[in-house]
Amino acid sequence: MVCADGQKKTLGIIFPGTYKFDTDAAERMEIIAGSCRVKIAGQGEWIGFEDDNWFDVPANSYFEIEVSAGVAEYVCSYK
Repeated sequence: MVCADGQKKTLGIIFPGTYKFDTDAAERMEIIAGSCRVKIAGQGEWIGFEDDNWFDVPANSYFEIEVSAGVAEYVCSYK
């Protein structure tokens, strides 16, 4: 979706599993419900996130995300 201010965002749900996402643009991922673990390219360690937390991913990079139970809901803002 494109917001009134022109910023592009996506909303979604991540089901249990481990996934890898490539980025073209820089992204801010806000976890709005649930919990997950994330490993951003070049950082080497998994970091846990719960609702009302966020992480940034550089452009032309990738991140891995793991949901172990339930679902994680997110809002992704493209910079």
